[in-house]
Amino acid sequence: MFGRALFIFVLCGATAVTGLVLWLGVANYRSAEPVARSILQGLALSLGQAIESVASRDSSLNLLADFRSRDIAYFAVLDRHGRFRFHSNTDLIGESVDDRRYLRLFEAQEFVEERIWLGTGEMVYETQQQLHLPGETLVLRLALHTWQADQVIRRARTGLTMVLLLLVGAWLLGVVSYRLVRRDQRRSEELARQEQLAQLGALGAVMAHEVRTPLAGIKGFAQLLGEQLADPRQQGYAARIVAESERLEGLVNDLLLYARQESLAAGHADPAAVVREVWEGLAAQSRVALELTGAVTRPVACPPDRLRQLALNLLTNALQAMPDGGTIRVALSDNGRIARFIIADNGPGFSDEALLHGSTPFYTTRASGSGLGLAICRKLVEGYGGTMTLRNGDGGGAEVCLLLPLVKE
Repeated sequence: MFGRALFIFVLCGATAVTGLVLWLGVANYRSAEPVARSILQGLALSLGQAIESVASRDSSLNLLADFRSRDIAYFAVLDRHGRFRFHSNTDLIGESVDDRRYLRLFEAQEFVEERIWLGTGEMVYETQQQLHLPGETLVLRLALHTWQADQVIRRARTGLTMVLLLLVGAWLLGVVSYRLVRRDQRRSEELARQEQLAQLGALGAVMAHEVRTPLAGIKGFAQLLGEQLADPRQQGYAARIVAESERLEGLVNDLLLYARQESLAAGHADPAAVVREVWEGLAAQSRVALELTGAVTRPVACPPDRLRQLALNLLTNALQAMPDGGTIRVALSDNGRIARFIIADNGPGFSDEALLHGSTPFYTTRASGSGLGLAICRKLVEGYGGTMTLRNGDGGGAEVCLLLPLVKE
């Protein structure tokens, strides 16, 4: 339980850190374009003031021919008639422009900016601003290279890409580490389980020799004694000795079955036929009805005796959960590869602890139970390549879901 809580805490912390880092990366990327734009605006205004300072000293604008800056793609000065009073391309001086975008600047002092494509295929940042000369106002059309500004955006994009790659790499590393830890944990659990089975096997061997034989003698003598006694009360005592001996014998058999280390024999069986056969031996002892629905298209890859053991344990548990009667529902289905068994009862259902430890050896909620029934079922099911799941039904009661492979066609 502590390990799961720690995992959830670490997962939440990693998610929060990932969200924070991602938010910072995206915020930095989104702020790159306004920063680049402000760089270009500041550069355009500074160059515009410098050009105005030079132009104000020479009304012929000839001094502008010597004005140079590596950031300028071109610049031009227009009058009210749209004629180039100056252009960095001297061949265009005196020519008129085709567009009328400059007219609005003679009506109001504005700063107009946009990105345009040049005939060379380069995108530049073009601004238009008023150029104040002694006695007249002209329009300065200034186009700047965007290399420096674009570099800011590229760096932000590269940074965001690196953040995303690092986050993806960190999560992949975390997932791989978690899988490795889980694999080692499962391996440790399996080793502990094998060690437990080995100890149970040694205990089972002792019980088979030291307990089973004397127990059979006790049961036999108690049966003989019960036949010879005339007092009903004494006969009841003898019958109780026989019943307790049979219960202990069943416990020894279950322990030996669970602890036995053997290769599982191959075989196949019809689930519906096995369930009906097992129920015939149990129905006379209870007021519970069996409702068998569905079918499987092929037999399951499990020998009849093993499948019979599974059905006997699960149906017996369902019967014990309904001492006042009820209905056991067994639903069969398959998907062409895996057969699905759902055994449901009308009892009180599994507690939260039983759902967690129900198939753990020696865990039981009954005073006289051995706690090996579901553990044996799980061992058999997993031994034949299947799974067993415990849950509570939507309408109440316990449900045990078995998945077993079908025989190959």
